[in-house]
Amino acid sequence: MSWLSWLRKHAAANPADAAAQPAANAALPDDTDNLPARDETDAPVAVDGLDFYEAIGVHQRWKNRLKAAVTGQSGEHLDADTVARADACALGVWLGQLPPHAAIPADLLDALRAEHAEFHHLAAQVIRLADAGQTEQALQALRTDAPYSRASHRVTKLLSRLYLELTARQNAPSR
Repeated sequence: MSWLSWLRKHAAANPADAAAQPAANAALPDDTDNLPARDETDAPVAVDGLDFYEAIGVHQRWKNRLKAAVTGQSGEHLDADTVARADACALGVWLGQLPPHAAIPADLLDALRAEHAEFHHLAAQVIRLADAGQTEQALQALRTDAPYSRASHRVTKLLSRLYLELTARQNAPSR
């Protein structure tokens, strides 16, 4: 599947509906390893100063990082207070540097900011559970039907929609 096809699929996905129907959760794309490899002949990955491919990939890989940290399979120490900061990653920095008059629909931008902050908040909760010795609860918080995974899917969906919106504007014929 091409990068552009993958984005379109994720922009159209509705994880909120699937969360309301647990049996439908199997239809949600998994958070890990489903981002297609970059293909230089495919659509560009960076738009308006953000590498969307990397931003999506980094946020998708968090689930594996968290699970490895919780289960002790990683030597990485994750600090919950740092992870909780949505402004500390490349996407958060980009969102913080956007001018107030950016040519992005305000509702889409507001939704992305809110979901991105929620994603970081929930990732930090997983770390706090693990740090408190509540390994099973931390692993439960990473389940596909848990709030963390749903927030991750919403961030991916919103990034996909934003990418498609920005590239459509760039490719629109000038009048």
